[in-house]
Amino acid sequence: MMHFSSKEWELYVNDKLIESKREELENHLLSCDQCLEIYMKVINTQLEDLPDIQNNSFTEETITKLPPKKQKRKNSFLQSPIFHYGVAAVITFTLMTSGFFQSISGIVTTVEASSMTKQEKSVSHNLMEKALSIFDMMDDKQKEAN
Repeated sequence: MMHFSSKEWELYVNDKLIESKREELENHLLSCDQCLEIYMKVINTQLEDLPDIQNNSFTEETITKLPPKKQKRKNSFLQSPIFHYGVAAVITFTLMTSGFFQSISGIVTTVEASSMTKQEKSVSHNLMEKALSIFDMMDDKQKEAN
């Protein structure tokens, strides 16, 4: 397995490689522990070269530079879930008292009764009857020939 030098890893960390070489190093880093160790050492040396932040109020200054939070707009009553549940309950109650659901159940009963009277034979049953009739015809012709 080919390993990369610490100089190559330093170029990688400083983002001074072409994209194809960069991808090659990234893929190699996933499978090689030895190069991962070299890479970690290069990162640690880079951290030592970074300047220390002397200002303790850095975080506070950064937060004050951020844009203020937008106030969350309060939803109207028409957009609340309680309103929607209430409307659904009123519609259901109205349909129940008007007898709408009873008329639907009557229609379903009528449809079920009509489907029970029209019991058609299944396709496989029809095929079986045709096959048997063909065998009967062949049997009759064989008896006539003898």
